[in-house]
Amino acid sequence: MAATATTPLATPPSLPPPRKTYPSHVRAVSYGKALFADADLPAGTVVERFEGEVVEYDQVSEKDKTYVLNFLPPGETEWKWLLPTSDARFANHSCDPNAKLTNLQIILTRPVKKDEEITFLYNPGDDTDYWDPAWNFKCCCGSTDCQGDIDRYRKPKA
Repeated sequence: MAATATTPLATPPSLPPPRKTYPSHVRAVSYGKALFADADLPAGTVVERFEGEVVEYDQVSEKDKTYVLNFLPPGETEWKWLLPTSDARFANHSCDPNAKLTNLQIILTRPVKKDEEITFLYNPGDDTDYWDPAWNFKCCCGSTDCQGDIDRYRKPKA
């Protein structure tokens, strides 16, 4: 039935706010998918943000343990676990990264060129912190400072 002056249209369901647009995109690479810069970008640019469901670690499936992100929310003392759903999940590891992770945001630490892959260090921290063996992998970044086996947290070089 068509709407008339006496027949109001149904109210559309409430939509979530639009997702912020970041100056990055995902594309396929030989080793899976990766995050790339949309343009030449200066250091300090927020290129993506981790978003997703926050869960307890014992709720994370074995498959998802490979991708889960632990983070310490500002002002809190307990670590949280996030199952990433945003494009940030495609930012790969490098031992010589061009970005860092701060408050769930991927922020460039140096200028990058258009279509340069955006990477960050997956394992900064104290080597006494909990590390699940499910997170282990062989690094292939090619950096002269490559750690080789990513199998624990390590203090980043100053």
